[in-house]
Amino acid sequence: LLKGFVMGDNEQQRSDAVDDQGTDQSEGRALLKRLRDAGFQGSDEQLAVALGRPLEEVEGLTGGAEPVDDDVVMKARGIAKERGIEIE
Repeated sequence: LLKGFVMGDNEQQRSDAVDDQGTDQSEGRALLKRLRDAGFQGSDEQLAVALGRPLEEVEGLTGGAEPVDDDVVMKARGIAKERGIEIE
């Protein structure tokens, strides 16, 4: 019984994850904000250009109105790696 309960928790955690590393919405949002602040002088506009996303979408992502997806998290990690920025 306990084993089934633990497995259920793991399944729930996976369903909330936005990527294969288990990043959830709040972690993904924090990752984007750290990249924006450390690599783009806090500018959502500059981050939007780097991510190839519309400014309104990036403002929604960093502000919490838009859900974070695996594509934007992967892109953010790639940009951070290219620029030598620690975001995790």
